[in-house]
Order: sequence, then C-alpha cells, then structure tokens
Amino acid sequence: MTVLAVAAFLSCNQLFAQQKKHFISAGFNVYNQKYESESGNGNTRKSSSTNFDISPAYGYYFRERWAVGIQGFYGNQGSKPADEPERKGRNWGVGPFVRYEQPIWGKYLSVYTDGLLMAAFAKTDSYMSGGNYYNERKTSAYSLSVIPGLLFHLTPSFSLTANLGSAFSATRKTDKVEGSGSKGTDTNVGLFKNFGLNNVSFGINFHF
Repeated sequence: MTVLAVAAFLSCNQLFAQQKKHFISAGFNVYNQKYESESGNGNTRKSSSTNFDISPAYGYYFRERWAVGIQGFYGNQGSKPADEPERKGRNWGVGPFVRYEQPIWGKYLSVYTDGLLMAAFAKTDSYMSGGNYYNERKTSAYSLSVIPGLLFHLTPSFSLTANLGSAFSATRKTDKVEGSGSKGTDTNVGLFKNFGLNNVSFGINFHF
C-alpha cells in the first residue's frame, strides 16, 4: 500500500509539473426530447423540444489544483407543441468561475468542481397558440452553480471534460412580456435540480 501511495503521489506531482498555466475550452450540449399524449377521443398528440448550447471559457491555474477564469454561453431552443406552431428562443450569458482539480488516476484522469457565477439573458419569440397571440418574452437570471465533472488529460496541451450539470444551483429569475406590462420574479435553490443525462455536457480544453 505504501508503494502504491508513493507512486500515486509522484504521478500527481508529474501531472502538475507538466501543467500549463492557461487554458481555453469549449463545451457542447445537445438535447432532444419527444412526448406523446393521448387525448380524450383516443387521438395521439406528439410534441418535441430541441436544445443546443456552446460554452467557451478561459482559465488560469494560479496554484497547482486551483484555477480561475471566465465562461460564456450561447444557446438555441425550439419546441413544437402538439397541433401548434414551433416556438423558438435564444439565451446567452457570462460569468466568472473558480475550479478545483484533484487527480484520481495518475496524470491521466482528474475530478474537478467548478463554482460558477452567471448572468444570463433569454428571449422567446412571439407566437400563436390556441388562437391566442403571445408577445415576445425576455428573461434575465443571476445564478450560482456548483458543477462537478471529470477531466481526461490526453497530452499536456489537450484534455477532455464531461459533466452532468450542476449539483447545486441558486437562481434569481425575472420574466417580462413585451408590450403587456407583465413581469414576474422567481427564486429557486436546490440540489441536483439540473443534474442528469438531460444536462450532460462534453468539452475540449487547450492548455498553453
């Protein structure tokens, strides 16, 4: 056991000895879901939704296992409710993060946790539904998220990341419907509310 512990310690030191201080990354998430429901007359109603987003980031390792940086994101959403026109939306945001990284398999595999503060904004286009017209909707949100994940070191210059979303999130959101004066505010705090296969994200990092 002592020999294995020393070997693991030396491998971790080797990883950080080779570690480059700066990195840029890009994360991707694509999600598609389809729904089916049966109405009272026996007809089947089909709905679907599709989401795509990209999250570029820059980070700097100021200590062996600690990094700070800034992350942005841009996303598109589309939903097609049964027997209704398609609805489209866009969102974007930016915020600082701090990362802690812990090697678990020599120089090849680490676990990491990101603490992310984000200011996000979204817009849903106007649409018709059930004979009613719905105005454009704008949303602003401010959130704190804790996101655990895995980091695979391919070479000293390239690595891959994977995560399932946030294990903890606290969000303050404001919705405003254009032209109507309608405005609503919502606060959500919870564990694993945005965590799971629906939120899986993969990324690639370039270290320099």
